[in-house]
Amino acid sequence: MNKDILLGFLHFILIGAFQVFILNGMHFVGYINPIVYVWFILMLPTNTPKWAVLLLSFSMGIAVDIFAGYIGLHCAILTFIGFIRPLFINIFFSGKEIESNLRPSIAEMGLSNFLPYLAILVFIHHFLYFTFEIFSFAEFFKTLLRITISSVSTILIILLLDFLLFRQKK
Repeated sequence: MNKDILLGFLHFILIGAFQVFILNGMHFVGYINPIVYVWFILMLPTNTPKWAVLLLSFSMGIAVDIFAGYIGLHCAILTFIGFIRPLFINIFFSGKEIESNLRPSIAEMGLSNFLPYLAILVFIHHFLYFTFEIFSFAEFFKTLLRITISSVSTILIILLLDFLLFRQKK
């Protein structure tokens, strides 16, 4: 079995389990709800075929939905993130980096390049997630606060995990 496929499968299982069994039960002060499973899609190699990104996005989303008790919310939003990911790959990476099987991470890109890529896609994900979860403008500012605080907490957790799990370039 190809090492990259095995590593990807391991990431899928570990990130999904971390989200479902640890983070889904945590709602700090009613506003902080870290959602790190989006990291799985964001760290796929840059030359991953679009169909594979969409299939993996759908799979991770449906797995989280099954355990979270939602019907399609995570699946739809993560599939959308998988759909727009190539646009951001083209913005943040050169053609050479896209073709070289680069895995977006602090080690590969440096913090100054990885952080904007991560922050924008996490914010889009959280904006859609919390907007569709509430599906009302009645608590607009409360929802906006949840989006912001949860995005920041998710980004911090992903940066910490990325820094700890992926070796820095020498």
